[in-house]
Amino acid sequence: MRISIVIPVLNEESQIVSCLERLQPMRFLGHEVIVVDGGSTDATRALAAPLCDRLLRSRPGRAAQMNLGARFAGSDVVLFLHADSQLPEDAEQAIAEALADRKPGWGWFDVRLSGRAPVYRLIAAFMNLRARLTAVCTGDQALFVSAELFHLAGGFPGIPLMEDIAISKKLRQLARPRPLAQKVSSSSRRWERDGVARTILQMWRLRLLYFFGAMPEKLAARYYPRLFARARFKFPSARIAVFAREPEIGEVKTRLAAQIGAEAALRLYLAMLRRVVATVEQAALAEFHLWAVSDPGHEEFTALCDVQDIRLQQGEDLGSRMHNAAAAELAEDGVEFVLIVGSDCPALTLDYLERALDALSAGVEVVLGPARDGGYVLIGLRQVSWELFSGVDWSGPGVLEQTLERVREAGLSHQLLESSWDVDDAEDLPLLEELRPPLPWSR
Repeated sequence: MRISIVIPVLNEESQIVSCLERLQPMRFLGHEVIVVDGGSTDATRALAAPLCDRLLRSRPGRAAQMNLGARFAGSDVVLFLHADSQLPEDAEQAIAEALADRKPGWGWFDVRLSGRAPVYRLIAAFMNLRARLTAVCTGDQALFVSAELFHLAGGFPGIPLMEDIAISKKLRQLARPRPLAQKVSSSSRRWERDGVARTILQMWRLRLLYFFGAMPEKLAARYYPRLFARARFKFPSARIAVFAREPEIGEVKTRLAAQIGAEAALRLYLAMLRRVVATVEQAALAEFHLWAVSDPGHEEFTALCDVQDIRLQQGEDLGSRMHNAAAAELAEDGVEFVLIVGSDCPALTLDYLERALDALSAGVEVVLGPARDGGYVLIGLRQVSWELFSGVDWSGPGVLEQTLERVREAGLSHQLLESSWDVDDAEDLPLLEELRPPLPWSR
């Protein structure tokens, strides 16, 4: 029986190495370790990369991170482990015995808290008793579940808190749990930092509020006040749509590929795609979606962002696809304007995006970021008009002028940003030297 261990992380540089080093014997035995980063700003990703089998990137939130990890798990059983928890030495044997009948099943370990004070033994005992009486485990107890049963349950609900309770309730309706007496060691840092009494009261209050129907989003704002403060977007009524083509050799930057080779063109495209997504995500200006041409489940896309934020372009040409994507974004509740950007615009900056959104927020109906080749690197809209995208020669040098002509004919207010650039052929490659930091690619 092979196990995929999924570890959601966010700024865990102080302990990710020790966590992963303890799992190396299991990797040696053929088990798999998947780390899913929720946007760390420290060295977590760099430290984790050489010590795991797969390193994925997700939007913050344990449910989203763990669902993404399970999506890429290639084993019979998926085990969800916190970065501050340590499995017992015989974990794989205990799980194999619990699921020996080969039927879809699930379970968890008893927990032992790392603190030395006697109160932590008492807290752990109550946690273990409560889990067995209610068939509801916590994330600290290292939930394990057969891949078949996990997918049958639909994975973790997409909520920012109480995801462990929610999935336990779903799983216990499908199969009887198989809790294990072996103990997973979990950090007591939360109790030590906030105080034992205060932490227990807060956890019970949150669970009680959740039981009586409180929204998980509001509970998460109480539990993670600093994280939610950082996560607030400057333009909550805006959406950013990043248009991308699946990064497959021979399918991207074909004109450039004829000049520098398909493999080099693919490496460059991947570097540009990653840079654009990172810029949009780290700017935290507005919620963004990645719009794929044909394969929203592409591994590279799901490594860049949460699978729930990846959408499929619809339409016969670029104009119809942009029109339909803008219409879909603007149709969502509370969305007033949308910004569409390409994935081959590595010069895109936070300031450039912010000025486009500032103009739309001020009431400008169309914002365009001109490209040096006669096209544009972004377009922002407050309303959708098919006329803006119809009859445009998308492969020619007059895309911007044709679009401006249609904007004027429609009587829409507009604003042009300063000229930027994208990469279409070998003549554009020297422009990459302007980038700081440099773009990591090579011919």
